[in-house]
Amino acid sequence: MSLSDIMSAAGLTSWAEIALILCFVTFMLIVIWVFGVRRKASYEHLSELPLDDDTAAGRTPVKGGRSS
Repeated sequence: MSLSDIMSAAGLTSWAEIALILCFVTFMLIVIWVFGVRRKASYEHLSELPLDDDTAAGRTPVKGGRSS
């Protein structure tokens, strides 16, 4: 009796299907969480951070566009 005979007789295919479904459901929950409506305001704020030079590193804006 070979190892492949033992593994095929063990009936482990259902475990692979359960793992596939579990991973898919987890992936869909993460996608829904990332692209959810509630996080839109947070993403909009974060998208503007690279362009916000006035408040970077605690600097205050001064006249002429230069930071102190």
